[in-house]
Amino acid sequence: MASSIDDNEADKKSDKETDMNTEPQILMYNFQEEKRTHLIRQYLNRAGIGIRVVQTPEFLESLGYLFGLPGFSRNPQFNMGNNFSDEMIVLKDFSREQLDSFLAFFRQNGLKSVSLKAVLTPVTQHWTSMQLYEELRKEHEAMQRPKK
Repeated sequence: MASSIDDNEADKKSDKETDMNTEPQILMYNFQEEKRTHLIRQYLNRAGIGIRVVQTPEFLESLGYLFGLPGFSRNPQFNMGNNFSDEMIVLKDFSREQLDSFLAFFRQNGLKSVSLKAVLTPVTQHWTSMQLYEELRKEHEAMQRPKK
């Protein structure tokens, strides 16, 4: 459950910390192919997009916490085997232009796209990586089924 911070705590946040929360950021999960991962990270760094590689023990943290949003605290629950191995990305505060450019980067460089991708929303910021993964997997499978 996400915890909120009161006004006094919010006042203690530095301008830099607040600004960081509105910068475009990406969460990356399970990227194994070294060369491809290097190219993606290089692109993101050049574009000034913050990167966080999420590790399996963090899969039960809320997306809001992983992005460092105010009001989200660490989940005290220990991850006892809840994981997935598919690549997944979550984008935060990307402009339309940044999103289009990022997706075009894959095509222009002949890189395999990431099937499971999402943009952070007011609803999904409260979800864990596992919850988002399950939802994206269901949507992806539904889209892959032949139409009748």
